[in-house]
Amino acid sequence: MKFIEDPRVKASRRLWAISWIFYSVFIAFLMGLSYTMGTEPYIWGLPRWVAIGNIVVPIVFVIALIFVAEKLIPDLPLTDDKEGTEGGKE
Repeated sequence: MKFIEDPRVKASRRLWAISWIFYSVFIAFLMGLSYTMGTEPYIWGLPRWVAIGNIVVPIVFVIALIFVAEKLIPDLPLTDDKEGTEGGKE
């Protein structure tokens, strides 16, 4: 008997890798900005690194995450039904 791997397993492994890469880039970018930005001048009453690192960077990465979700994450069925109906019945 030949083993047939579910294609959702391969997709989930790929998505796991994408999510860790995205998170690692986000953290590296955030830490880099926090390290290079000084405490002066103030933006919105906050030190520059806080305002940029905790407000601006997450907004940019949320927009990037929307693009990643739309372009790189496939729409996978969560059931084994051929017709896509509940319980395989109509």
